[in-house]
Amino acid sequence: MGTLLFGLRHFLASEAIDDQLWDDLEAVLGEFAPAAPHETADFTMRLRPAITGLVEIVQYDVRPYPVRQMRRLIFLSAEHPPPDGVRGHLNRFAMAILAVLDLLGDAA
Repeated sequence: MGTLLFGLRHFLASEAIDDQLWDDLEAVLGEFAPAAPHETADFTMRLRPAITGLVEIVQYDVRPYPVRQMRRLIFLSAEHPPPDGVRGHLNRFAMAILAVLDLLGDAA
């Protein structure tokens, strides 16, 4: 039963945490991060769907449940900043995703 549970958790993690998510996080936080406002909006829209998968995975894999980190992640995913605050919001959002991925450890 433990092996089956491990396999299911690994499958859930691989569905939510794919190469595209890592590429997007690198593009947002990396050395060559986008400067144009339309690019930041595109990245925000691409990162939002990952939240559902992360919420699913964290509830099974992280003990104790990281209420503060998950609350911040969910809040940031629902926020719609004004045009002059999009870049800062995207950085905070990406950092919140990374914080949750760090909690997952090897599952991520």
